[in-house]
Amino acid sequence: MKYLYVLYMVIPLYMMLLALLAAEESIPENKEEPPSGIEKLFMKTASYIYRRFLKKNRFFLRSPGRRHVKDNLIKLDYEGDINKKLSSYYIKKICTMLILVFMGSLLALLAGYSSGRESNLNNNGEIIRSTYGKGEKQARLVAMDETGESIGDFSLNVSEIEYSKEEVEQMYKSLIGELSNVILGENTDLSHIKEKMYLPDSIKGFPFEISWKSDNIDALRSDGRTGNDDISFQGEKVMLTANIKYKEYEWEHVFNLTVIPRDFTQDEILYQEINGSLAETEETTRTQDKFSLPVEADGVVLFWKEKNDDNSLVILLVSIVAAISIFALGDKDLTKKVEDRRRQMILEYPAFVSRLVLYMGSGMSVRAILMKFSREYKTQIGEGGKKSFLYEEITKSCRELESGVPEMSVYERLGIRCGCQQYARLVTLLSQNLKKGNSEMMALLREESDKATAERMSYARKLGEEAGTKLLVPMVMMLLIVMVVIMVPAYLSF
Repeated sequence: MKYLYVLYMVIPLYMMLLALLAAEESIPENKEEPPSGIEKLFMKTASYIYRRFLKKNRFFLRSPGRRHVKDNLIKLDYEGDINKKLSSYYIKKICTMLILVFMGSLLALLAGYSSGRESNLNNNGEIIRSTYGKGEKQARLVAMDETGESIGDFSLNVSEIEYSKEEVEQMYKSLIGELSNVILGENTDLSHIKEKMYLPDSIKGFPFEISWKSDNIDALRSDGRTGNDDISFQGEKVMLTANIKYKEYEWEHVFNLTVIPRDFTQDEILYQEINGSLAETEETTRTQDKFSLPVEADGVVLFWKEKNDDNSLVILLVSIVAAISIFALGDKDLTKKVEDRRRQMILEYPAFVSRLVLYMGSGMSVRAILMKFSREYKTQIGEGGKKSFLYEEITKSCRELESGVPEMSVYERLGIRCGCQQYARLVTLLSQNLKKGNSEMMALLREESDKATAERMSYARKLGEEAGTKLLVPMVMMLLIVMVVIMVPAYLSF
């Protein structure tokens, strides 16, 4: 147990050491929500780990996962500094891992400390009773021999310290029934009671309330359970009284029984002896604030320790697994963002080409059309409109045109950034028009617009089929529920 506590403490201490080493470390800038407080401390530590152990690691640099992340980041932002974005991305992932492991180790330490603190067993191997008024408590104990091997687990109910005489009152609930051979249960006759008896509270067809009373509760309890589980049990005669009531009427009937012992294995004998010794010690020391546990049973030397429900190691392992999972599977979110961007670009393409054909038919140049689209998009965003990946790329292209980049290069870069086959076709048409001029440009663009509309419809059908497939599982589950709702009442009606 001590080694676990050392492990729980080493992890946060090691992280604190890394935090001290990373005190002067710079962190990636976040314009939306700059880190502060403890988050900033973890970000600096993550930045130190990335710069010190990952940034120049050749295995990390050549890993397929890093190349995949790099490609996705380029697709999301073609113009940004890719090395800076890679650093920021992995630093955030490492920061999340550090927070999870740090919090998990602290929770594990607290859980282990709490488990060890709530102890009923002191250093001298004595059970500590609760003070008067605190009520009974339960101690879970483990008995061990001199070799340290466990003999068994024991549950001991420890009463509070008694400062007055014990008052015991047993009440039996009202029962209804007729007394017949059903009270035997699995026993053969009243002279050989070995198994639990069936003492009903009522018998169908009779308006009686029945209660039971045993004159020897050590051998037979009033609920029908026998007391022959004790290894010292030798067989007992019992008078079982059935109290039958109906309104102001009352009868009593006595059954003479014999409860016989059952056979025990050697392990059960040892267990029973230890359990009996525990109960006897607890009962005879109820006026003391503590008592010692048995040191020997059936020739076996006993050593005791308390059984604690310590889940601290599980908490630590779960936090570490969660941190590793986030690092290993975190790239899926980035891939999903890239896929969402590609889907939105494909869905917006037909409308974009149609608008382009419309304005070119009115005599506007492609450059002027893109500038108009950019101004309209900026106005829309300023009014709280939805962001569009396509028009973000068009806005970037307009800035390039204003800064003096050749129009041909701007179109080619636009096609590369969009990353879809449809935009590559459109850019090819625009580039050919600039290079050679094409009197059939409008006809080709109208043809491209019709083709884009057809592809848009085909893509919409594909998305609909995918949605239908995803809904198949919940539909089957609902069908099963409906079948159960219909069939169960029909089955019960027969």
